[in-house]
Amino acid sequence: MGRLAENSLVKSIFVAFLILTMHVLLIAGIGILILLFYGIINHMVWMIVGIVLIAIWGYLFYRKVIEDSKELKNVVGDLKGKNVEIKLLGGLATFRMGDSVPNNSTKQLSAGRPRELAAPESDRVKSLTELSRLYENKLITYEEYQKAKKDLLG
Repeated sequence: MGRLAENSLVKSIFVAFLILTMHVLLIAGIGILILLFYGIINHMVWMIVGIVLIAIWGYLFYRKVIEDSKELKNVVGDLKGKNVEIKLLGGLATFRMGDSVPNNSTKQLSAGRPRELAAPESDRVKSLTELSRLYENKLITYEEYQKAKKDLLG
């Protein structure tokens, strides 16, 4: 995973924090507008206190985001060269990080046709069909056909 991927992950998390902050500021702004309708003079002290508290909270939030982004860069740096998969909501949402080249076991599985899980009955039907085709084309004798059929049907 390159430095570009690390930076984009950190930027994405920072944007998520920024969106959350903007929502809080929007709610605070609506609250301030409501207070303005009741009268600026009667609530001026509360408005100033609220603005100061929001400014302090914003500063503390900014410091926390900067600290977390440094920690996140360290964690992402430790994962360099490793495959990581994060499943959320019981696997409904999945986030994968790592090299895009599949490992050997995946290559072996994907080399042929796609693997499917089949019911045992459908395997028997396929085998019997193949067996009857071999007998009809005179590729096996009647005795071989009966023996193979007996083995398949158990």
